Amino acid sequence: MTAKSLANAYSQSIGSLFSADPKPLEVELLVVEVGQDGKPNELYRISFDGSIIDERGVAVIGGKSEALMTFLKSRWTSASISLREALRLSLEALDTVTNQKLGSEGLEVAVLDRTRTGRTFRRIGSAEIKSLLA
Repeated sequence: MTAKSLANAYSQSIGSLFSADPKPLEVELLVVEVGQDGKPNELYRISFDGSIIDERGVAVIGGKSEALMTFLKSRWTSASISLREALRLSLEALDTVTNQKLGSEGLEVAVLDRTRTGRTFRRIGSAEIKSLLA
């Protein structure tokens, strides 16, 4: 199964609910395939109406996603950004766009790590978040 085929399946399901139900669900999904053997990552954002958006580099879902995406894309420098830099940039985007000063305790952070065998998804714990933001 590829990310694209999974994104298409989700898109069809969500799209049919959106067009058939007078009160559709408002859900967004992010489907990501970690690139292996030099292949790029694939990021697909599926909107509440079933539309698929093929993202490059960064992706944002949820409230204020357009403003956050604009902020991130204006400051994104490379795909080889470190976890520390990515976390700091993301927190700066949230602080700027939401006009709130968020601390590490209010964050839920996860990464997709292509160096891991098997499952590449890894949650970042609060102690590691604090360390990365120090």
